[in-house]
Amino acid sequence: MMTSKPPRALALALRTVLLATLGLVLVCTSACKEDTIEPKLFGSVFGEVLQRTDNVPVRQVTVSTNPPTSSVTTDSSGRFSLVDIPEGTYSLRAEKDGFLTEVTSVTVFGDVDANVIVRLENDSSANLPPSAPEAIAPTDGATAQAIDLTLTWTATDPDSEGELRYDVLLFDADQSSARRILTASPDTTMQLDSLAYGSTYFWQVIVDDGINEPVRSPVWQFTTRSFPNQRYLFARATGGNYAIYSADGLGSELQLTSTQFSSWRPRMNPQRSKIAFISNREVASHLYVMNRDGSDIQRVTTVPVSGADPLELDFTWSPDGTELLYMANSFLYKIRPDGSGLNRFAVAPVDFTFAEVDWTGQGGGIVARIVGETPYDSFILTIEPDGELGQFVYVNSSGATGGPMYSVSGQRVLFTHDVSGFESLEGRQLDARIFEQTLASNANMDLSFEKPNGTNDLDPIYSPDGSKILFVNTNNDGISRRDIYVMNVDGTDRELLFENAIMPEWK
Repeated sequence: MMTSKPPRALALALRTVLLATLGLVLVCTSACKEDTIEPKLFGSVFGEVLQRTDNVPVRQVTVSTNPPTSSVTTDSSGRFSLVDIPEGTYSLRAEKDGFLTEVTSVTVFGDVDANVIVRLENDSSANLPPSAPEAIAPTDGATAQAIDLTLTWTATDPDSEGELRYDVLLFDADQSSARRILTASPDTTMQLDSLAYGSTYFWQVIVDDGINEPVRSPVWQFTTRSFPNQRYLFARATGGNYAIYSADGLGSELQLTSTQFSSWRPRMNPQRSKIAFISNREVASHLYVMNRDGSDIQRVTTVPVSGADPLELDFTWSPDGTELLYMANSFLYKIRPDGSGLNRFAVAPVDFTFAEVDWTGQGGGIVARIVGETPYDSFILTIEPDGELGQFVYVNSSGATGGPMYSVSGQRVLFTHDVSGFESLEGRQLDARIFEQTLASNANMDLSFEKPNGTNDLDPIYSPDGSKILFVNTNNDGISRRDIYVMNVDGTDRELLFENAIMPEWK
């Protein structure tokens, strides 16, 4: 016979079943929440690889990440891109032969572009230095080089992808000091201008690849050509000032003095090694001496050169070249070219000043021109060796007079005179002609018979052999250009030699 459970026992059993069922539901619910899958996010990295020293882009660099994602190579501009990279922090590695490997950190965020610049250091241990520079022109030991020339050299670098840079040193004659005339230049040429004639120069090139120690070339040398044997000198106005020129009469002209100030009346010594001239470079007009090529200018005088018209003043070398004879108003002075031995030599008559003077080697004769109160009070006379005034060579009539200049033999002198007899306050001349006077007879001859009307012939001098006469011709309006001409000693065959030139000298 079956018996029923008591009601209380049945209730407890049902409660136990319900609690177990509820626990399973809760477990299931909790488990379902923990297994939910979040979406993955991706970003990109864009970058540039540069050389650390000069920020030059580096191409063909391998860029990779750790943890690994992908590997790329930089383009010709040094740029790279890594796309679709899971977000996170990575080590970015950049490597290329010839450079030290660089590792940097970059963080990638989902849907965000990260930008990075990587700088590589050259690996000098793997880089070969450039070759020592080689001279192309002028070659080592070259002679007779122009005073304006171009230095040219070459060097090679087996490794560097950048430019080689060059320094150039120019040494003095004994190589004790040097000037750096080119610095860090990619050029393999260097222009040199206005070098000294007949001088030896030393030069060296230093090449630098930016990685290794700079490489020096040997020290090379070259010698410039000797100063040309030019026999003409003259003055020319340029930019408002006068400069002295040397010329050969065949078209070659060389400027010897600066136009920063005026220099005029060039006179070459008998040895043809020095040129004396007048200049106002120190305000007052003084005598200066320089080498034939215009170098080593030295002031000679302490007492200035002075007279009624500074541009008319002339001076002369002694026949042996050991002294200069010049004027300071009413006095003539002798002085050595080094500035020593200043000696008052002669005194002009009362109310007169000296204007021009010449000194011949034939018997040591001296002839001078003196000027009175007006430009037209002008006389030519001789001076004795002791400085005493001698005989009048030419006593002018109306009109201006210029000169004198001795012939080679010392027996004749050239001078100019305005035969028109015109006189004005400014000293203008209308028909100045060249005359040759024989000292023994005082007879003179007009050599300007071929001169164009309305012009003046001025500043005549003899050629070194006495067969020609060099002189200036200009329009008598006083504002036209002055030119230097040459003619035979008898006045025939006038020929233009130098345009816009005055104060000729021929040695």
